[in-house]
Amino acid sequence: MNQIKEDIQAYLEKIIKEEKQVARDGKIPDYIEKVDNEDHGAISMAMTGLDGRCVKAGDDEGRFSIQSMSKVISLAVALMDQGEEKLFQHVGKEPTGDPYHSLSKMELQEDGGPLNPMVNAGAIAVVGQIKGNSVDDKFSRILDLTRKLAGNKEIDYNREIVQAEGHDLNRALFYYNRYGGYVDGELEDVLPIYWRMTSIEMTIEELSRIAAVIANYGEDLETKEQLIPREVVKVLKTFMVTCGMYDQSGAFAVDVGIPAKSGISGGIMAAIPGRMGIGVLGPDLNRHNNSIAGIRLLKKISDRWDLSLFNQ
Repeated sequence: MNQIKEDIQAYLEKIIKEEKQVARDGKIPDYIEKVDNEDHGAISMAMTGLDGRCVKAGDDEGRFSIQSMSKVISLAVALMDQGEEKLFQHVGKEPTGDPYHSLSKMELQEDGGPLNPMVNAGAIAVVGQIKGNSVDDKFSRILDLTRKLAGNKEIDYNREIVQAEGHDLNRALFYYNRYGGYVDGELEDVLPIYWRMTSIEMTIEELSRIAAVIANYGEDLETKEQLIPREVVKVLKTFMVTCGMYDQSGAFAVDVGIPAKSGISGGIMAAIPGRMGIGVLGPDLNRHNNSIAGIRLLKKISDRWDLSLFNQ
């Protein structure tokens, strides 16, 4: 963030104030609104530089579930366990152009496999490749990495959200994957890990720190420990660009040009390689299930500070 020669805090406060009106234009999923206690029109944003300095602006929304943003972390764990060649025998590398929970492209494909790790079917296949002796053991590996990336050993998942989420469609995706040979074992060996990881809660500052470690090529901002290998980070950032914003990923790449992953809690985690990490939370979603205010805020800072990868 040192390259930015203006008062970052003041500018973030300014654009958040500008976006307050449109922030209420979307819909919050019922169980998210109830269990996460998220408010219509609320917006918060945090930016963390590679030196660890964090600037936050907007509403103080406390902790929220990271939902599909957790797919970046589970993909990192699975890649470290299996390597690219083996893992991508179970999941593809292509955007779907469909909603995150859709089966349609799997049904139309010749091999029938999940298209990428950022949609539900692909993330379930990825979770099935994480090593461990039990559900608790496998999930703890995702949670431990999350805690290290965020710099908080107390981060945990919300049991209420696990119970509140609709599970039937994910069960169908699991069985479709197993029918095609893309996931092994029983449902109770895989899906509880997936449900828990999407229910992990954190603050907007912690989300921006995770993004900053990814922007720092996997190296911890303080200890300098290589938390994620550089070659794995390259894969993560690629999927964040091509598939990270559901079926709005192409438009987001053109308009904003930053590797990012969204979740239906209204969060967006964005990593600008070699510069900073950003966390945005705006619970009101558009028809693509992305944060309305979050996308508009990221476009504004990308344009103002020339952050798009495609301008480099």
